[in-house]
Amino acid sequence: MAVSRLSLLLVLVACGDEAVVIVPLIDGPSDVDATVLPDLDAITLSVAHEGDPEDIVAQTFTRGEVIELVGVPFADDLVIHMSGRIGASEVAYGRTCSFRLSPTDQPSPHLFFSRSVKFAALELTPRSRSGGQALTYHDGSGLLVAGDTAVIERFDPRTGEYSEVTEVAPRSRAVATELGVVDPRIALIGGVDNGAGAGFVELVEVDSPPERRVERVADDRMARIDLTATTLTDGRIVVIGGRTPPSGVPSGVIVEVREGAAGMPDIRDLRAVLAHPRAGHTATRLGNDVGAPVLIVGGVDTAGPVAIAELFKPLGEELANPATFSPTMVFPRSQHRAALMPDGSVLVIGGVDVNNLPVRTLELFSIDAGFVAVGDLPMKAGVIDLSATRLPDGRILIAGGRLPNGPPLGTAHIARLDPLDGSVTVVATDELAVPRAGHQSTLLCDGTVLLAGGTTDPSIAERYNPPALSRR
Repeated sequence: MAVSRLSLLLVLVACGDEAVVIVPLIDGPSDVDATVLPDLDAITLSVAHEGDPEDIVAQTFTRGEVIELVGVPFADDLVIHMSGRIGASEVAYGRTCSFRLSPTDQPSPHLFFSRSVKFAALELTPRSRSGGQALTYHDGSGLLVAGDTAVIERFDPRTGEYSEVTEVAPRSRAVATELGVVDPRIALIGGVDNGAGAGFVELVEVDSPPERRVERVADDRMARIDLTATTLTDGRIVVIGGRTPPSGVPSGVIVEVREGAAGMPDIRDLRAVLAHPRAGHTATRLGNDVGAPVLIVGGVDTAGPVAIAELFKPLGEELANPATFSPTMVFPRSQHRAALMPDGSVLVIGGVDVNNLPVRTLELFSIDAGFVAVGDLPMKAGVIDLSATRLPDGRILIAGGRLPNGPPLGTAHIARLDPLDGSVTVVATDELAVPRAGHQSTLLCDGTVLLAGGTTDPSIAERYNPPALSRR
């Protein structure tokens, strides 16, 4: 089991020509500090369309009442919200992933219920994994991939279950992203294999039969580390920069990976070449519009951190003209994180400078203003090997990490963009259950964040449970 099952029965009765009874399954954390159900004075239960701030039906139940909500409509995109109060204070919250309800669909959706704004431990110990990635799969589950273990793992919030998907070549410092739009495969690119660059791409079909799950394609152009792989809006992948291990010269090459015939990928060099070859950079797609460009920030060349950003334009398979687009960072850096904000700007977080010293200044990039310093990371925050995960309301959860040559940290902070004046505020939130650096973090379809790995020994996974207002 991945989570504890709470002994609470919620019955929702659908309206329509036929009565359909929905019995949600309430999952809870394994740590006592995050479990609040026995102490609650009241529970509010509601049903809404996914992403809609207004409830369709809602009712509050006090201790001892039968919990039954009548009048739930048939729809394809319903979510159940549940909040718990002690006195007048809302202390716990949970919601389901979206589900379909019809006369022929009678789901039992899972709802993770825990203290709000809390890292809640799970009865789940994934494999010890450092330097890998977590991806949100197209069905809303979380995948743990790459890093220093060969096993791809999956956590599904719709069922509360953990599983091992398949094994791939064990290689460190690889990157992973989705290839394709409909039923995408996971592409693992780059990294170190037996001390040399991994000159191949592995494609994983997560939901296919085991014997067809992994396809390996040899390609020496992928034998790089400190590269980026970004999925474009049409499902192609653009692979940018990096270097041959262990300390080759940073590259300016841009490679495209696309779906080819008979399930084999087409891999080709693009004409576009970086004006500033780099490794250890970030590449952030600027939204979901057709042809959304990719912002390339930071990293190092042969002289140190690269100050000038570049913009890859997928429709023309070209880089923006450096004569008209050459924004300069306030503090050049590498090993940082970049997060897309709700207004389309990009927040640059952490990293190190030319002397391998921490860079705590936060920078916000926009097409109109370029890079602007917007504050600082708190002194207790990590600057490298941290995670930066966008929450449903657009805030950024910054968790764990470390200082250069320092131990893993358990601190976490929330970064929020003020849409009126463009400022960014960073406030501390609850600490991780386990200090982590080089860990994996991804948003799940119920609005929680799964965190795992980043420890020397196997450790529990945990979920960050944002409050109700930020998960509509």
